[in-house]
Amino acid sequence: MACSLHDAMALEVRGVPTVVVCTEAFMDAAAAHAATYGCPQARVVAIEHPLAAISPQEVIARADAVIKSLVAQLLGEG
Repeated sequence: MACSLHDAMALEVRGVPTVVVCTEAFMDAAAAHAATYGCPQARVVAIEHPLAAISPQEVIARADAVIKSLVAQLLGEG
């Protein structure tokens, strides 16, 4: 997740809007890393935890549950 935030910041500096997706269990860590990297306003969307041991259909369902929020954040509406 730390690498995802770092990559997102590098893209944002280049004018590419980004949103990092991480599971709920790592949201506090995401906020801490964003603050450490000097980007406390980093856009992060939480997805239900865990992902590793679920079926592809369950991953799709979880993605469907957050897609509107993700798009809204990319468009600056979230």
